[in-house]
Amino acid sequence: MSREGFSDFVRALERSPGLRRDFQNLATLDAVIELARRTGFSVSARDFQADAHCSKIANWFNKSRI
Repeated sequence: MSREGFSDFVRALERSPGLRRDFQNLATLDAVIELARRTGFSVSARDFQADAHCSKIANWFNKSRI
């Protein structure tokens, strides 16, 4: 359950056609987490939630005129 593990998994998805192929066939978050763990990445559902939250904040700052 680390942000670093989540980031590493995302980078691996970007670089590995085989991993992307496996990822595209998954229907649930639990299946994605299982794939990540099976391939050596330490991630949890909380990591995905935190990433979504951070993305919303980053988008707000990018669009904000403050």
